Amino acid sequence: MKKIMLSFMAGVCLAGFSSLTFADELGQMKEDMKGETGKMQSDMKSGKDKMEGDVKAEQKKMKADAKAEQEKMKADAKAQQNKMKAEQKKMKEDAKAEQKKMKADAKAEQAKMKADMKSKSDTMKKNEDAMKGEVKGMNEEMKGMGEDMKGMAGK
Repeated sequence: MKKIMLSFMAGVCLAGFSSLTFADELGQMKEDMKGETGKMQSDMKSGKDKMEGDVKAEQKKMKADAKAEQEKMKADAKAQQNKMKAEQKKMKEDAKAEQKKMKADAKAEQAKMKADMKSKSDTMKKNEDAMKGEVKGMNEEMKGMGEDMKGMAGK
């Protein structure tokens, strides 16, 4: 019986020793799991931070692109506006030049008409003077005829 007791005690001791080792192993596994969990959380956080950084960088890039496009559109609109102003100014200048030309043509036409009128007036005066001369000559001729008639009647 002594042998059985000793064997039993030896078995209990071995079993106790095994359970202590098992508990240590469980504790060690728990710490390892905590470490792995912490590492995974850290990896996930750094991945999340990297993604947020990438998204922010993409947003900044898109914002800069939109601003550049807006500035380009403003510049194009300004150039178009300046072009239209230049065309409008040219049209005004052309209209003024046309107006001046028309005014000059009207003055020239008026001067020509005035010259024609003067020429006709001068011609009419000449004709009038010639007719007056003819009438005067006819009057004198009539006087001469009247005197001839008096002279014939008196004879």
